[in-house]
Amino acid sequence: MFIKNMNNIRFLPLDLPPFEYKQKVLDTFNPSTEFYFWGEEYIAERDRDIPLHIPMPIRKNVHPELVNYVQTYFPFTEITLLKLVRANKDVKPHVDDSYVDYKGPSKDYNLISKEFRDHQVETDPCGYRLVIAGDRKSLYVCDGAPNVVDGELIYGEHTNKKYCEMPADTDCFVLKSYGSMHGVDKTINDENRLLLFVIGWLDTEKHTNLIKKSMRKYNKYAITERKNVLNA
Repeated sequence: MFIKNMNNIRFLPLDLPPFEYKQKVLDTFNPSTEFYFWGEEYIAERDRDIPLHIPMPIRKNVHPELVNYVQTYFPFTEITLLKLVRANKDVKPHVDDSYVDYKGPSKDYNLISKEFRDHQVETDPCGYRLVIAGDRKSLYVCDGAPNVVDGELIYGEHTNKKYCEMPADTDCFVLKSYGSMHGVDKTINDENRLLLFVIGWLDTEKHTNLIKKSMRKYNKYAITERKNVLNA
């Protein structure tokens, strides 16, 4: 399989085995942080005074089966952010960018080193996700892009939502983090929606091979920036 430009992939289910302990994670989810639209539980330690770059220690005895799954199947050499997130409302269109040098309110932004940000841009789609529970068709990507105004990301109008569908035989997907607007329209009776969010330093060869393998299996589910980007 040939991928002309992997960075054009905005959403792709991953050819990985289902996670067997979803109900246990759902039952023991214990959010301690509110961040924009989400309640969050950090599985790796998080200090917002430290820019995203260095690997963060995993908290002891916190969702060990989930940690083992990530370490076994996701192609990271080091993990910088590992957390469970629950959308408490509709998630407005946004990108998963962070600030290199912004000094705003600490609860509302993340800092990132330029080196790590460059690595993410080069390896996009680099945002690894695992669906623990919830509607598997309510995530969408859309047109539009944020503007930086007075050092803050400002999101304008968006058009042409395209909903992402997760096949039943996998729980994992990758999402383009930079320059790809996305959001969630919460559906009725989806209060238990729960998602694992993972970023870090990727083994680029293993990451690329997993993308190729997944495109062979889930090509019809993939969403790209342009048609005919991928040849299978």
